[in-house]
Amino acid sequence: MKRKIVGILVCMLLIAVVVLPATGTINEKITKKTSFIKNRSNIEFVPGEFIVKLKKETTFSRYSLKTLNEKHHVYALEKAFPNAKDTILDNIYLLHVPINSDILFIVQEYTSCPDVVYAEPNGMVFPCGIPNDVNFSNQWHLHNTGQVFLQNYYNHNYSGTPDADIDAPEAWDIETGSPDVVIAIIDSGIDYTHPDIAANIWNNTDEIPGNGFDDDHNGYIDDVRGWDFSRNDNNVTDGHGHGTMCAGVAGAIPNNDIWGAGVSWNCKIMPVRIANENWITTALKAANGIVYATDNGANVCSMSFGWYYAWAEIGDAVNYSYDKGVFLCAATGNDNKSNKLYPAGFDNVTAVAMTNQNDSRCSPEDWDAPGWGSNYGDWVDIAAPGNIIYSTMPTYHVTSNDQGMPQNFAWGCGSSFASPMVAGVAALLLSKDPSLTPDQVKAYLCGNVDPYNSTVYIGTGRLNAQKALTALISNLPPHTPIITGPAKGKVGVATTYNFTTTDPEGDEVYYFIDWDDGTNSSWIGPYPSGDLINESHTWSEKGTYIIKAKAKDIYGNESDWGQLSVTMPCSYNIPILRFLEKLFERFPNAFPILRHLLGY
Repeated sequence: MKRKIVGILVCMLLIAVVVLPATGTINEKITKKTSFIKNRSNIEFVPGEFIVKLKKETTFSRYSLKTLNEKHHVYALEKAFPNAKDTILDNIYLLHVPINSDILFIVQEYTSCPDVVYAEPNGMVFPCGIPNDVNFSNQWHLHNTGQVFLQNYYNHNYSGTPDADIDAPEAWDIETGSPDVVIAIIDSGIDYTHPDIAANIWNNTDEIPGNGFDDDHNGYIDDVRGWDFSRNDNNVTDGHGHGTMCAGVAGAIPNNDIWGAGVSWNCKIMPVRIANENWITTALKAANGIVYATDNGANVCSMSFGWYYAWAEIGDAVNYSYDKGVFLCAATGNDNKSNKLYPAGFDNVTAVAMTNQNDSRCSPEDWDAPGWGSNYGDWVDIAAPGNIIYSTMPTYHVTSNDQGMPQNFAWGCGSSFASPMVAGVAALLLSKDPSLTPDQVKAYLCGNVDPYNSTVYIGTGRLNAQKALTALISNLPPHTPIITGPAKGKVGVATTYNFTTTDPEGDEVYYFIDWDDGTNSSWIGPYPSGDLINESHTWSEKGTYIIKAKAKDIYGNESDWGQLSVTMPCSYNIPILRFLEKLFERFPNAFPILRHLLGY
């Protein structure tokens, strides 16, 4: 069995390239590019294309750039990110030269130009997950009791260690996900008709399907379900299978008697296709996928692909997305080495390694494949289950079926499936508290983990959804109190007001009430979450007062202030006012000027 897995693994080996991005001074650029050229035998890129980022306010009308373009027979150029005007992506271009041109030499020359920030080939990108061809029904990564989850496969029963899972059922008691939170799966597309995914597919409600117009003016015509950058059209159907598997891990639909469950039950899944049916793509297509997801409302981006070179346009796209508040995570790779894989290696991306069903780092022994296993190193942020993960597959024929994988559902091994697992938990956190920043999401994920077994570092720990959510809600304050009661009262007479709030964790709450006359209630309580409490107050002077109330939970987390404006227009202690009030009650439409003067 293991040797059969190896045969499938080998056909998708990652291409390794260890180089630094071409940025810095001219001498630094030349040094880095020399290193790049020295390693050219280890990298793949698109013939006849390269990418250039110009300095701000610089155009190709500059003499230095015109000279280079003429020398190398540049016959076309285009904006790499056509919809990113006035952003850090605005001055990045894709240049086209004759197909047989020496791209590495051309890149070196452009890199040396003082008007250029960086230049590099349009690199090829490869997936990090390798699916296999056996169905099984138990999702050990969600709930591991030590059960046998794969029986009599090549005379072997596969089981795990109890609790070597992400504690998903316990997490779902806290949060199952909000449809307002969107997870972008940047991959080979998604079978958006799959019965376990279809209802959770993101829909661009600003676009009218099939009318041939860009109704929402986002630069993409009829992108109702996303966009396909591999063919530059709106068909996001998965031609490979990898993207559909990742989507199922993050957000498959539960409780429908079909398969199982994704990490997030209700969050929307945005298909962003960057790879063709053979899972071939370029760095620029991947970068555009990140930008598209960001500009169209994704809260989380999962990227299960990588390469051993920090393509600068990908770095710019990552920073663009992060600056707009998107949480990004990516697979660290399956090559059993410490080299940084990108985009996981970028600072603003959470790098996800993988563990097996026994809470150990995935190693060559798991797959009987020398050279395979979870990548590692101090650049890795967190680990998540990635070995023998059961998930959705397209319901129609794709290229992965030619490698022995079944339709509908299959299992796979790789950090490709660890990344969407982290993305799913990130979406649960954002569902519970949409105000979280990317750094806060990462802190909750990486700071609330379970231990793993490994002789090398693969992050702060193994993902635990329950712990992350519990830590979040223990820091969430009660909701802003709601204050109800009379808008008008009487000076010298006690008036009763109602106060209520709920605590996200259901904890008891305390109230602090400011009556706006120099007095307050101090902290009173505790009261059960959701209960209505009554407090009375007597104002001694005529006027308008703002009643304010805040709540705190048993941990001391305080809510925002709730407010209610009230008016104390008169006092019964003055006989003439008592007479006038009776008069106003008897003749409600009479004496408007007098009513106004007295505040009635």
